[in-house]
Amino acid sequence: MFMAAVASCACSEAEDRAVKLPFLRAVRASAIATSLVLASSWVSAQEAAQLDTGAPVTNDQIFMMMFADQGRLVGFQSMIMAIQLETLKAQVDRDAAILARNLELFDRSAISELELEISQLKDAWNRLQMVVAEKNLTTVAAQVAALQLIGDHFAGKSVPLDDLYAAYLKGWNAGCDKGPAEVRANEAWMAYAEKALMRARELNSRGNLSDATVLQREADLRIARSNYENRASRLDRCREIFFPSIEEVARQGQ
Repeated sequence: MFMAAVASCACSEAEDRAVKLPFLRAVRASAIATSLVLASSWVSAQEAAQLDTGAPVTNDQIFMMMFADQGRLVGFQSMIMAIQLETLKAQVDRDAAILARNLELFDRSAISELELEISQLKDAWNRLQMVVAEKNLTTVAAQVAALQLIGDHFAGKSVPLDDLYAAYLKGWNAGCDKGPAEVRANEAWMAYAEKALMRARELNSRGNLSDATVLQREADLRIARSNYENRASRLDRCREIFFPSIEEVARQGQ
């Protein structure tokens, strides 16, 4: 079941390396640059007047600091995502090689069916985590697009409300759309943890594995099961979060 999901969702390694990681770096740079552009437009306006830093804070001053902070946050998120994708790629490569080797060993009856199944489940779990990471990229890219439009507005360009709303809505929807992928990834993790515990108990009964390792496998399974159940039970809640309509946004300030 998990292997079929992987086959339908996973992208090629060549595409990942050629497109996704460079795009992540561009996203991070764009988020930081956009916040700086917006900040500079405010600063140049302030320089024309005498500054009174002791006066009560204004809405524009608050928004400037919040916007700069958001740009830094999005840039940090994209950096973490780049690290995560690199880590997942290394794990996919490693476990794909292990799986290929175990298939050969199983054909020669050198390993058990359980050992082969564990390597298959580990490979599937890694690839489903890649799907989640790629969907996270869509969310961050939408956030950056919205930041760029806001930067354009404060730089003096005309930005239609429906364009900015569409950018935000894409990010909101992308955040919800990754939910099912997260559930599938957690389900794959749980399936892998169950088989890994089964194998650990088998080896422990022969005196070939420590009790401490078995306890760790049991803890891994509890964590995996809890993550799966919690994420699955909250799958519909994302859609229940209030997203303002474009009409509600348009009425603001009128």
